Amino acid sequence: MRFRVFSLILIVASLLVNHANAQDVAIKRSSVIENYKGKPYYIHFVKQGETLSGISKAYNVTIEELNADNPALDKGLKADMVLKIPQKAQMEVPEIDVPKKENTAVKPKTDKPEATAKPQADPGYIIYQVKKQETLYGISKQFNVTVDDILKMNPGFDSLKAGMDIKIPKKKTADNVNKTEAKAPETKTEAIAKPAAAQDEILVKSGETLYSIAKNNNTSIDNLIDLNPQLKDGLKAGMVLKLHKPVVNGSAKPDIRTETSADIKPVVPSNCYSASNLNKTYNIALLLPFLLDEASDVLEAPELKKTSDFENFNYFQFYAGFMLAADSLEKYGLQANIQVLDADKLNDTLTIRQALRKPGMDKMNLMVGPVYANSFAVAARYARKHEIGIVNPLSRRENIVDGNPYVFKAQVSAAGIATKLTAFIADHYPNANIISVRNDAKEYKAAADQFEAQVKSRIAAHTLKASLQTATFTTDQMAGITKKIKPGVKNIVIFFSNNKSSVPNFVSLLNPRSKTDDIILVGMDGWEDFELETEFLVNLNYHQLTSSYINYDSEAVRQFITRFRNKYGAVPVSAKHAFLGYDLGWYFLTSLMWYGDDYLKCIPANAGHGLQFNFDFSAADKNKGSQNQHVDMVKLVDYKMMKTE
Repeated sequence: MRFRVFSLILIVASLLVNHANAQDVAIKRSSVIENYKGKPYYIHFVKQGETLSGISKAYNVTIEELNADNPALDKGLKADMVLKIPQKAQMEVPEIDVPKKENTAVKPKTDKPEATAKPQADPGYIIYQVKKQETLYGISKQFNVTVDDILKMNPGFDSLKAGMDIKIPKKKTADNVNKTEAKAPETKTEAIAKPAAAQDEILVKSGETLYSIAKNNNTSIDNLIDLNPQLKDGLKAGMVLKLHKPVVNGSAKPDIRTETSADIKPVVPSNCYSASNLNKTYNIALLLPFLLDEASDVLEAPELKKTSDFENFNYFQFYAGFMLAADSLEKYGLQANIQVLDADKLNDTLTIRQALRKPGMDKMNLMVGPVYANSFAVAARYARKHEIGIVNPLSRRENIVDGNPYVFKAQVSAAGIATKLTAFIADHYPNANIISVRNDAKEYKAAADQFEAQVKSRIAAHTLKASLQTATFTTDQMAGITKKIKPGVKNIVIFFSNNKSSVPNFVSLLNPRSKTDDIILVGMDGWEDFELETEFLVNLNYHQLTSSYINYDSEAVRQFITRFRNKYGAVPVSAKHAFLGYDLGWYFLTSLMWYGDDYLKCIPANAGHGLQFNFDFSAADKNKGSQNQHVDMVKLVDYKMMKTE
């Protein structure tokens, strides 16, 4: 897959830089050494508080050398990163280059400790005294053993120091190993390793590391983690690890599942699917506000200024999540040219107009973004003219789909909110006293109108025994709303608002009534971003409508977080749209793979289940774009939001 990124290098290099002053911590050299392209490298696991300067001093290398061997450092140093550090010190020690045949003829210091090791007991090792500037790698070569062999023989090993004694395992030969010892491990390994006959799996041996396994099997650590969820508990000897993903047979309609979201299974309607779609190359434009012309402001900013203060940082995680989904689908056959454009700016349509003039934009199969209203309006008109599907990731406005059947609105529609809320009440609280509260006459008007209409229709048809009352917070105030609460019954209070000042005020004023009345407060999607008093929410038996629920206990989410951290050196944040980028990328790119040029008409049959967002698109009529109808109801249980049944 070819990803063509226009002018993105600067922003990628600076987006994850931590501007806060870090306190240097004591850094110890890693005891893990691996060969990479014929050269020995320390494998260093970055801890909180460590700095590039401190690491370079600890390993006697320059920062330039660290950057050269670790491209991910372009995005900044982060805790839990894994660095390859050249073992410079050992390259200066002449003993490493001594031929093996000389090892037994000279080196009196080696012979002396060996004589003190009680040879009659044959403990299986010798005692070796470390010389100045020696390394584990050099010592391992002298004795024809591996670094892992030495580490295993010396549990609790911290760092190598001149004059210290270490145990060196004796290298067994065919003459000093009896037949019983030789056969036992071979039989055991052979029996366990049978499933790996096709070389799709391996048996982990004692002392092996993920790095060495990846290197020896021509794969990557990311791939191993993706394929083997059990690695979250650490690598252990005796594990059977998968090495390769299953090969997709284009003629068999495979069950495509993402490594990080095992429950995603696209529907394949018989009148839409064609195996030939996997042979096509698709053109996708990712139109985001990277604001590269302002990148110098970030790089020259005072160190104490937070990265979140810069708009440049707001959408990088969306981009990162989207590209991670593309990487995953490439392994399943996706062929795509993804053009990432700095093509969006608040209250400025010139940027998007210039981007749309670039050669080949009229040949796109899919456009994702822009995110700002004015820019999206321009891009949507362009998409309609050239019959290109265009996705709006963030807008909640209903009118963006009006008159344009090529628009996909990812955020949940008013109809979806109304239908879910009505069904929830009918299923769980059919006899409740419902109080529908609006903040003002405009906010959430469509959702409130449709909800009230659906409830009234059900009451009139005698399929719902509940009562319905309405109020407006800005005019009735809380005194007018609390008058509608009934004693002795379940009162469901729905507040149709996302106003940052009104929502906390409403929750605070409603809370006292929880002491005397049975209340369920229902909030809107986005309330999780407000600083609401948890005790009040507990008292009010808080429920929330949401299209963006993340179950952080799920294996799929854990794997995504691991892959994101490994690739970008940062933790994916839902508020920064990392999960949204991944889910949209997975859903729409998969739809292209399955449905090809017909994806626009076939998407309504594809109900997608993502890590944070689920998608169920439909259009009100043929002249409108499609809106996501999927929304969940979650509730606060033991101070944690959980999905309701």
